[in-house]
Amino acid sequence: MVSVYFFKLSDKTEYNYNLLSANAKGHCKKKESLAAATALLSMGVENLHYDENNKPLADNCFVSISHSKDIIAVCKSDKPVGIDVEFMATDRDYNKIANRFYKGKELEYYNSSPTLEAFYEIWTKKEAFSKISGQGTIEIFEGFDVLSLESYKFQTEFIENFALSVCEKQE
Repeated sequence: MVSVYFFKLSDKTEYNYNLLSANAKGHCKKKESLAAATALLSMGVENLHYDENNKPLADNCFVSISHSKDIIAVCKSDKPVGIDVEFMATDRDYNKIANRFYKGKELEYYNSSPTLEAFYEIWTKKEAFSKISGQGTIEIFEGFDVLSLESYKFQTEFIENFALSVCEKQE
């Protein structure tokens, strides 16, 4: 089961640097990273630490972190999980971007209703999947059609001007 925590970073956001492991302290230099780490610890994540690629890891579950502007999104699961949150900017040529990076079913889905929400639904799903796969974002965007992946479950929500997608690997 996936647990998600989505919040706005503010001057009043509380976090305790002293709760982090030495490894996590080394990776949590920005207030966004520190707030995300603290949120995961409050969700029961044990021994939060980071690998050489800055991917967050825990001893008792799988975790993922994302932030955009002043929004932080974190999740934990008993299965491999990835999360992405994006501010839905309106000043881009979405058709050009979709035609370059979207493949197969993704492009069909977007072209059937080329809205801002459709664009960001696919975009955030691709980013969330990239966090599980361990591959770079460019490889995911240029080589994968996330709408064709059968062993992954996706969920997307739109909250104010943000798109949030969670990807969880299924058995």
